[in-house]
Amino acid sequence: MERTVRDLGFEHGSVQSRVFTTARNQGLELCPLVTGPYLRLAMTEQSNAPDSVLSAGRAPTGAIHVASDPPSQDVEYPKGFYLRVVNGQRWLRGYRCDDKYEWAPEQRLALVLPAS
Repeated sequence: MERTVRDLGFEHGSVQSRVFTTARNQGLELCPLVTGPYLRLAMTEQSNAPDSVLSAGRAPTGAIHVASDPPSQDVEYPKGFYLRVVNGQRWLRGYRCDDKYEWAPEQRLALVLPAS
């Protein structure tokens, strides 16, 4: 399922660890890291991003970050994947951030809604 940081209750954004903890507290689960490549293959109808800027110290516009536990705490090591479409080309890219980086309220996340 997809949620924004705002949907999770952060009107002004928050750091990744707080966003993920809150998602878990709301009954959602993080995705296994391998979800990124599978989602990229499955999501054939994702909308084009409004621009083609890949990095400017913020999450790229139009990106959906796959919420998953970071494979490493090293800030230089990618934390996970995001999906984006630029000029009709579907992208799967890694992202890096530390826990001081504030995720914007409109940042979109892919999460798991557990089966009841």
